Amino acid sequence: MVNTILKEADLFCPNSVRINFTIYQMNKIRRRSFISSKN
Repeated sequence: MVNTILKEADLFCPNSVRINFTIYQMNKIRRRSFISSKN
């Protein structure tokens, strides 16, 4: 599913979408590790 979203995003606006998606994923991972380290 993620791959198809990225492929459609590539057709629409390749660079900014991929960068935003990468930042979003990194923030998700960072937030998850921050929450788990608090517990």
